[in-house]
Amino acid sequence: MILNVYTPKPESSAASLVLPGSAIVGEAEQDGRILCYYEGNAIGSNDLESFYERLRRAAGRLVTKYPTTAMAAFPADELECVATFDAEREYLPSIKDYRTLERWAQEPALIIQGPDLPEGAHLTSAIGTRFEKAFPRLLKREGPVHTYTLRCGQIVVINIVSGMSEVIQPTDRLADSIRQEVRSGG
Repeated sequence: MILNVYTPKPESSAASLVLPGSAIVGEAEQDGRILCYYEGNAIGSNDLESFYERLRRAAGRLVTKYPTTAMAAFPADELECVATFDAEREYLPSIKDYRTLERWAQEPALIIQGPDLPEGAHLTSAIGTRFEKAFPRLLKREGPVHTYTLRCGQIVVINIVSGMSEVIQPTDRLADSIRQEVRSGG
């Protein structure tokens, strides 16, 4: 599910309701408004300090229609669509307005979107530094094989014993298969 990422326009009701720096995702309603779910980390949770993590949380709420007070329907003309977020693969496939996104999030777009790695097989040592800067999140560990997802949506499979890694693009069938396997607990 591809969701739109929004920022509120200045002086709008959305700007007065939503905490600055909140991740806002939404879907259009039939009446011309946009139903938005948002996360601003009002309680200062350590796991929601980055805009990306707030975006993941807001998107998760929208997709599951989670009951929350962090949602509202705003007139479409009060919001600016600045990016898209792939809720299934948990990455931003596109940023439409870097400047507005960065200003609102108070983070560089490269940090929000995450850098990517060259696709294919590599010596793990050759991608080591870049891998660490790509915000890896462990998906699963099976013996010497560790599988990570990066903010940019790529999947990285590392074999600790062989010292080899495979970098898989976000929309590759193998990446989707790995995500599905992790979701089903397999």
